[in-house]
Formats: sequence, C-alpha cells, structure tokens
Amino acid sequence: MNATTRKIWRDYDQLALDIQYDSRGTVADFAAYLERYAERTRAAKASLPCIENLAYGDQDVERLDLYPAAHAGAPVLVFLHGGDWRTLSKQDSGFGAPAYVEGGACFVVPDFTLVPDTRIDAMGAQLGRMLAWVWRNIASHGGDPSRIFIAGHSSGANLVCQLLTTDWAAHAGVPADVVKGAVVISGLGDLEPVRLSFRNEHLGLDRAAVVAASLLHCQPSARCPLLVAVGAGETDDYRRQSQGIAAYWQAHGNPAQFFELAGRHHFDSVLEWADPNSALFRATLAMVGAP
Repeated sequence: MNATTRKIWRDYDQLALDIQYDSRGTVADFAAYLERYAERTRAAKASLPCIENLAYGDQDVERLDLYPAAHAGAPVLVFLHGGDWRTLSKQDSGFGAPAYVEGGACFVVPDFTLVPDTRIDAMGAQLGRMLAWVWRNIASHGGDPSRIFIAGHSSGANLVCQLLTTDWAAHAGVPADVVKGAVVISGLGDLEPVRLSFRNEHLGLDRAAVVAASLLHCQPSARCPLLVAVGAGETDDYRRQSQGIAAYWQAHGNPAQFFELAGRHHFDSVLEWADPNSALFRATLAMVGAP
C-alpha cells in the first residue's frame, strides 16, 4: 500500500479524507451563501432594534450585537458563526434575528478571535467568558439570564460543543446550568479527522487541542436538551459526526433530537434553522420556550 492509499482515518485514505472535510469543495457556489448571510444580516439591522458592539471583554474583538425581544424577561439565544474558525464575523451572522425575535427571543451574536491569532480551544475559553458576560448583563437588555440557549453552525457548532463541556465554576457566580439548551448545525464532535486533513495546515491542531476541543473526548458539564442538524447533501463523515453527537449526548442522559435536512448542504443548512416554516426552527423555538 503506497502513501496515497494508506488509511488515515476510518476507511479513508488522505485524498478521500480531505474530500470528506472540504466543505467548500462540496458546494460550487458557496461564496454566494456567505454573501447571503451578510445581506440578510444587513436587512435584520435595518428592520430590527439592534444594540451593536457591546463589549464583553477587554480585547477589541470582544464585542457582540444584541437584538432585543419586544418584551422583557425573554429567553436568550446566542448564535456562534462558522467559517472554519478563520473567517466570518457578527456582520455576517445576524440573519437568524428576524425569525427568532419575532418568535419572542432575544438574539445575541458575538465576535471572537479567529485562527491564526488564537487556538481553537482558546477560542472556546473566550466564548465561555462571553457567555458569563451575557449571564451577568442580559437582564438590563430585557433578557432572562435563567433562560440562555446557544446555537452554532459548522465551526461555530464545535464552539457550542466546547461550551457544553465548560467548567463554569471557573467563572465566578455563573451557575453550572447556565446553558439551558443548545443547537448544533453541521458540526463536528471529534476534531481528530480535521487534524489529519489538509485543513490543519491553517488550523495548527495538535492531539492535545483535539482532546480539549472535541465533545466526544470530554465529559459534558451541561445537562440540557440538544438539537443536532445536518444537511442531507453533506459528506458522509459530516453526517456520521452529527449522528455521533446526538448519540453521545443521549448516552450521557440528556435528550437529543436529530434532523437530517432534505435538500440542504453545508452552507444552507443554517438558513433552514432561521426559516420560521421549518421543523428545525419550530423545535428550536419550542426548546427556547418563547411565547
């Protein structure tokens, strides 16, 4: 067996593994979807009240946009954007606000440090500090700190998984059950195949970072419902990973629902989550408990 056909991960050789984890390579016009995220975020800011650039930390990047609900005491939904841990921002990521604010939730979108200026596990720690800030401050913006939910797409889904394993005792006063529910869209529970793929040229994962930042290598700290969604048009290993996340969560005694989204791929699966007519949106709203 030569180097090009040697099994690298499961039954994949290097070429096959790289194809499985090349999300952009599976969608010819992926850039059009990134622009759609941005356009819809601009439209959300034009049509809704939005408090921009609230500081949750001392770094310049540690800012968030907050789309308040119409009524005080609303549940809070924090959305973490994707982008391979390297791209996108809150300027591309408010597209879910219209549907969820209309549904009665307060919608929060943070910026955070991206690779190569940080490591993926450090990114998760930074977002732990962000969520602690939300818990301490959201009541002054009409949100209920006892009803905070988190959602993420692609690399943002991995960051959601990191928050589900965060040691909240390290954040003074923050309750262990600060996360009341979560949504993982097109996410990865195990970053080991990412480390073994071409993507690691940019990400710089080592084995320790994989263990620290992968849900399937960690003990959950949260006990809450989890919704897991993946596009039916995504690669086999992305779909397998999503199924594995749901199974892992259930194995730890937590409720999980799995959605395979017909006709969706890696870049538009998150748009179904933001579609008020979709079953995934309705399940998210039901979990959040918005009126």
